[in-house]
Amino acid sequence: MKLKRKIKYFIKYILIHPRRLVNLLKIKISKRLKKIKISGFPPTLMIEPTNTCNLKCPLCPTGAGFIKRAKGFLTFSNFKKVIDELSPYIYHLRLWNWGEPLLNKEIFQMISYAKEKNIFVNLSTNSHFLDKDTSSLIIKSRLDELIVSLDGASEETYQQYRKGGNFKKVIESIQFLVNEKKRLKCANPYIKLQFIIMKSNEHEIQKIKSLSKSLGVDEIVFKTVGIMDYFSKEDIKKYLPKNKKYSRYSVNSNKVISKKEIKNECDFLWDEIVVNWDGSVVPCCFDMNNLFVFGNAFKEKIRDIWNNNKYLAFRKKILTNKKSLALCKDCPGTNKETFVEI
Repeated sequence: MKLKRKIKYFIKYILIHPRRLVNLLKIKISKRLKKIKISGFPPTLMIEPTNTCNLKCPLCPTGAGFIKRAKGFLTFSNFKKVIDELSPYIYHLRLWNWGEPLLNKEIFQMISYAKEKNIFVNLSTNSHFLDKDTSSLIIKSRLDELIVSLDGASEETYQQYRKGGNFKKVIESIQFLVNEKKRLKCANPYIKLQFIIMKSNEHEIQKIKSLSKSLGVDEIVFKTVGIMDYFSKEDIKKYLPKNKKYSRYSVNSNKVISKKEIKNECDFLWDEIVVNWDGSVVPCCFDMNNLFVFGNAFKEKIRDIWNNNKYLAFRKKILTNKKSLALCKDCPGTNKETFVEI
């Protein structure tokens, strides 16, 4: 997020809300002191509208068929229960996880409700459902930020990863939303293109920058590709970019190793709570198959889950022996390492 936006964001969603500001300070202190029992509640919420998707992206657990938990959709009533409990403390809502959010028919009702609570809301989409009516609903819902995944600057390159996608349709949907914002003189949603750098598209970096400019989007960000343990050696060779500065990994004997030293720390377990469509609370978005479930946000109070014995034990393990957790052993514990400046 650019500096000017960060300042506005901080003032609007944190500074003028004393309870959120005090809560954030409690979280920062708890993390600095490495307390496993946290004084405060999660300031960021990621909640999953659905874990279904229209595309078959080969490195996505949903698209590749690696998600084994039940498929379904978040209901507005369950969403409201979580927001009502956390709205005094959270200032950031991420409306996505392992699926396409716009497949959920109640998504705009969810966005609007969160905005009534003065929460910053962003949503990540593959943009195949961003038609005229949807664009209008997005603007009316007052969504703050829309992240559009566009991993290619041409149909040929785009199709290599976004299996089942339609490059032309995505471009037209972005163009329409940009024009509709101008017509209605609306600043939001802030439109951010996200380009995951892979071997198949690294040659189009300059081309996607030019395309984003011609489309009139607000920002383009470049993300390094993530390779999980269950992918084969062929996947590693096929998707990691040739230019090493665009990769978060180094490869030794076909073994993928994070460039960043893996320390006994994690931002997610102190700063953010992740709730799946069925209410299951998990450590972070990487736990796609509910290996570690701390509770159910629809059946229990989040204040009881946040510092229960399962959460405390997991935080303690992270601070003492992170590498013993298969889910976490190769993760730096932050999103900061996944983006690159170009």
